[in-house]
Amino acid sequence: MSKQIQLSSELLNNIFEAIAKHDSEVQQDLMVGLQYLSAVIGYFAAEYPGTDKDRNDLLAQLAAFSVDVADDRVRSMQQQQQPATANVEMAKGKSEPTDDPAVGIWKPSN
Repeated sequence: MSKQIQLSSELLNNIFEAIAKHDSEVQQDLMVGLQYLSAVIGYFAAEYPGTDKDRNDLLAQLAAFSVDVADDRVRSMQQQQQPATANVEMAKGKSEPTDDPAVGIWKPSN
């Protein structure tokens, strides 16, 4: 891809709202919204100048780019959740050993 793009909450919300105005089912089924977005890409890619192979190569690059964006978003969401879970207070107690070194018995502190 040649130019760096900037996604914003406003842009993403506007796109989703435009699709939802056309088909309210996207509000209940994310897959329907994703199908619309994919169909839009295919529709506009049909006008891509060049050979069929060039167009299909472009679509493959866009699909790979979508995977990269999704992976980045998942990592971002996981990082946002980590601080919240890090504040969970650990249960106080200790694990007492047993005859089996792979097993312990948890005893809460009094």
